[in-house]
Amino acid sequence: MALTQDTLYADLDLELSWSERELPERDRTRHVHRLHPYLGKFIPQLVEVLLGRYFRPGEHVLDPFAGSGTTLVQALESDLDATGVDVAAFNCLLMDVKTRMYNPFVLEQDLRAAHARVGELATGRLPAYVRRWYAPQAARELVGFRNLIDEYESAEVLRVVLARAARSARRTTHFDLDFPRQPQLEPYWCHKHRRECRPVETAAQFLGRYTLDTLARLKEFARVRSRERTATVIHGDVRELKLRRFDGVLTSPPYPGLIDYHEQHRYAYELLGLDDLREREVGAAAAGTSRAALAAYSDGIVAALRNAKKALPEHAPVVIVVNDRRDLYPEILERAGLRLEERLRRHVNRRTGRRAGEFFEDVLIAR
Repeated sequence: MALTQDTLYADLDLELSWSERELPERDRTRHVHRLHPYLGKFIPQLVEVLLGRYFRPGEHVLDPFAGSGTTLVQALESDLDATGVDVAAFNCLLMDVKTRMYNPFVLEQDLRAAHARVGELATGRLPAYVRRWYAPQAARELVGFRNLIDEYESAEVLRVVLARAARSARRTTHFDLDFPRQPQLEPYWCHKHRRECRPVETAAQFLGRYTLDTLARLKEFARVRSRERTATVIHGDVRELKLRRFDGVLTSPPYPGLIDYHEQHRYAYELLGLDDLREREVGAAAAGTSRAALAAYSDGIVAALRNAKKALPEHAPVVIVVNDRRDLYPEILERAGLRLEERLRRHVNRRTGRRAGEFFEDVLIAR
């Protein structure tokens, strides 16, 4: 029997839980939060509430597992400085593009000029990955766009546009863009559109749409961010870095054995030639969830939090959003020298992909 709404919400922090009507998708993906899809990110409204509860304007927040940069973006909206660390090169590219300060005239000129050139084709032999996952026309359009990027000052922005278009243009089913296992070469029954669909043949439509959409989103964020605050992106392993001084931590760490973020964005690594450091990922999906893998995951999170703690003043807040269904985090926090002060629970009523069932997250407040 399904839980009633009253039962479901009885033990939840309602300020951290929203219904679809209260928080529609367009609000969860406002401005730069939609520059590129990213599986597993936490919603900006949650970060906004937590920053307001545990930080003051002008302070500097650290996210040691920064992912797509939600903490950094919301910190800039909340008049805070922020630093994000991530071992994945694509994540760092995405964070940098979201939070960088732009010359608005150069940005608009570059993106509109690149938009006018969408459809230029590459010549010569294409990389093996591109030949396998893209139709011939789409492959030449993507590589053609890649070849013009370095002509523009806004090259990093155009790299994100290329990655977003490459994600959409793969030969895969519409309902399985996150984890395609093999190219889809024939028409198929589409669970997303509830009709027969065909694999994508061209990429120009995505390149054109996303170039202008990216421009609009960066301009929208420029209107709401603090001009006095900065975001710093560090590509590296937070367990090994010498960190500066921060006023607290707000993060959503990876889950054990769930998502390989390098593989999820492989199209970007292949097309952009990014460094692949997946062997340094904490909780890498390839490691699974065996007892040994969970122990290695716990060791990795402990090492990251211990190192982050060195950069914090006494009693600084360490706020962690995680689905701790294995109850690993009380021991992790203790080993890291942190005291669990509060454990809040929130209901997540929106899931990506074809998933069912109720889903909850814990918000752990440690000092």
